[in-house]
Amino acid sequence: MNSSTYQSIPKLKKTTGSNKIVWKGDNITITANTLKQDAAADFEQNIIDTIVITHSKEKHTLQTRDFEVKLLDITSVAQSPSNEWIAIQAEKSAGSNLILVNLKTGKYTILKERLEKAGKQGVETIASYNWSPKEDIIAFSYGNTEKSTLAIYDTKKDSFVYPPRATNYISTGLILWHKNGKSIDFISEYPSDQWILFRYDTETKKVKPVKKMTQKEFQQWFTLDKYPTK
Repeated sequence: MNSSTYQSIPKLKKTTGSNKIVWKGDNITITANTLKQDAAADFEQNIIDTIVITHSKEKHTLQTRDFEVKLLDITSVAQSPSNEWIAIQAEKSAGSNLILVNLKTGKYTILKERLEKAGKQGVETIASYNWSPKEDIIAFSYGNTEKSTLAIYDTKKDSFVYPPRATNYISTGLILWHKNGKSIDFISEYPSDQWILFRYDTETKKVKPVKKMTQKEFQQWFTLDKYPTK
């Protein structure tokens, strides 16, 4: 594990208060205002009503109560290296979603819905992600409890690239871009409770296994995680 291989992205800090979830970074604040639904199940009573993004002189509000799937929490936030986009990972009743917001225009993309529009099925959760260090491109894993797939979304072209599956990944716990923006390392589970570090080359479009690792080694790699939830 060589941390100098991978890009470093400033971390945002999470705080919670009465009816609010706040993430703060340099010159940016994301505030999720929550609303209680008495008629809902206990774990779904508090939903996110709006997400307010304040960046420099810009302020954008997402009316998340109108979303098809209700959001319960914001588990991580990451700003793109260009500072033009923010990725918001939000927890729902089953799994997580990823919302990409343009910080200049306020226009947003819900990746689950965008994948489904592209014909992908079984998108229950978007588990891990990471911005490219060179462009406003984001790599992420999506799937369900039995299958994980890697995808790369280009925000400017509104298009996907789907790296080939080297094996039947059950889950993908970590995605890391190399500093040169040409390779992506990701750690996936297959078979159950066994982890492999894979590398995807964006130029050759090929995936190769790099090394197998133990559960303990896998946990150590999380020190490179750019988007902690606390």
